[in-house]
Amino acid sequence: MTMYKIQRDPFNGSENVIMRKSDGAFIPKDDSNRDYKQFVDDIYTNGIGIVEGADYVGVTTYTEARKAEYPPLEEQLDKIYHSGIDAWKSDIKVIKDKYPKTQVGITSVAPMPDWISTALFEKQKEEYVRAVARLERYELSAGKKGVIRTENVWDMSTNSYVDRDVVGYIIEPLPLWVDGVGRNPEVVQDEAQREAAQIVISKTPQAVVDSINT
Repeated sequence: MTMYKIQRDPFNGSENVIMRKSDGAFIPKDDSNRDYKQFVDDIYTNGIGIVEGADYVGVTTYTEARKAEYPPLEEQLDKIYHSGIDAWKSDIKVIKDKYPKTQVGITSVAPMPDWISTALFEKQKEEYVRAVARLERYELSAGKKGVIRTENVWDMSTNSYVDRDVVGYIIEPLPLWVDGVGRNPEVVQDEAQREAAQIVISKTPQAVVDSINT
């Protein structure tokens, strides 16, 4: 699974650059960029959890930084009881060394920029619309029926000739089985595509569906 990290532009402070962690490649926020398209595909498939926010240095005191990382008091007492005071001191020292008294800035991870959620939302809409369109196509194994001709017939109720549509197959169903092959490969492919489309529809958030319907 590919992981990404948002980078902050040092000149204007924007967060429109993505770093691919696997190779350190920088990806612009550009809909025409191939790597950006793959980024959007990846967050659609795996969720926004594969993206880490940009680093930023916040101004805080060393005491606040230490306090935020100290384990709860119950865990500290449990550590002392089971492992001894020296083991507890060792754990606390790691945090104290991480945030020395001379430190005034703490590097933290910023929240995810809004445009990532927007990009995911638009991708979900795109895939949902495509899936609905796929299911609207007829099933190859069922064929497609429609009016194949109109006949002029005598209507007893009106004592006159009327035009009536004759319904039949506009497109004949494909056979389920092919001699020497087994199940018809075209039917198998059609069924797989329809199943995949149904999965897309099922996992699409209701907010996305509502935005399309309204």
